[in-house]
Amino acid sequence: MEAQVLAQLERIEALVGALRLLSWLEEGEAARSGRELLDFDANHWALVRLLSLPLYSELTALLACGEAAALLPQRPRLAVVVPLHHGRPELLRAALASLHAQVGVAIDCVISIDGDRRDLELAQSLLQELTAERQTPHWRATLLFSDRNQGVGPCRNRALREVSAPYFTCLDADDVFHPLRCLHALLLLQRQQLMRLNTGWCRASLLERKLVLINDRLAHVGHNSFVARTELLEQCGYQANLRCFEDTEFMQRHRFYGVAMADSPVVGHYLHTEPRPDYVSLATPCRLEVHRIENHPYLCGSVISAAPPAWQAIEREYQQRYRSLPRQGLLEAFPPPPSPT
Repeated sequence: MEAQVLAQLERIEALVGALRLLSWLEEGEAARSGRELLDFDANHWALVRLLSLPLYSELTALLACGEAAALLPQRPRLAVVVPLHHGRPELLRAALASLHAQVGVAIDCVISIDGDRRDLELAQSLLQELTAERQTPHWRATLLFSDRNQGVGPCRNRALREVSAPYFTCLDADDVFHPLRCLHALLLLQRQQLMRLNTGWCRASLLERKLVLINDRLAHVGHNSFVARTELLEQCGYQANLRCFEDTEFMQRHRFYGVAMADSPVVGHYLHTEPRPDYVSLATPCRLEVHRIENHPYLCGSVISAAPPAWQAIEREYQQRYRSLPRQGLLEAFPPPPSPT
């Protein structure tokens, strides 16, 4: 057995032991979590060893010092919004299975279907398969169907109006969460007493089997890659109807209201499935060129280049338009929640 694989097994064993310190963890759950991690790393080892290692290290430390039990005295519940339009069965199944396999977190999966009844039938079928494979009391799934296609912004908004869990995040129908992504992010959110934690790190292509580093930075933060407290929806809303700006606009509104947020450089949270030379980001209508990484001591794959001038012009126009809105206008559009009496 290779030394790095043996070391990984020892890390997982240490993490499983630390998970048992959570008093609300059910009998046998820590052992099952260890099997989930072994399975995930075995399937994606060539890609995710760089994602898994920092997660295992920091989460084990948080759990072993006893801090986690105080930060999360009971199992946290997290709503995950999944917008769906013309989903590919194998990719959607992988996305939903990654939610079903989250360690130590109760998941409210809200699938918002954007105008295609075939997507509704696909989601129903896949959810039945997952439930038949493994029963868990910590998983709930809701299907919302819109009979006309409106785009990802309104599609997410509809789902977010249904969120009742104390925390929420989003998952695209062609992405995969690491099994520890949610527990680790919620611990950091609680530890730092934040309203929002950005959890971008890097992406990996399951189809092309390569890492993709956004803008050549290992700790890149994606605007749509976050975990947040649900009160933000009352305070700031999520009424971004333009597909190419919904994530940026949401973060700008948070900054306008002084929302406490921070970045986590070690949350290896998802694998993107299809980065291509013509890959189009959710945050931009422009195509970004992808450059291969060569002769690097430990990284492989490709880097998405800096935004082209055309995109930069669009961004400048948008930023100017957004900042020109008077404060009173923003407060009227997105009023803060009433003060507690």
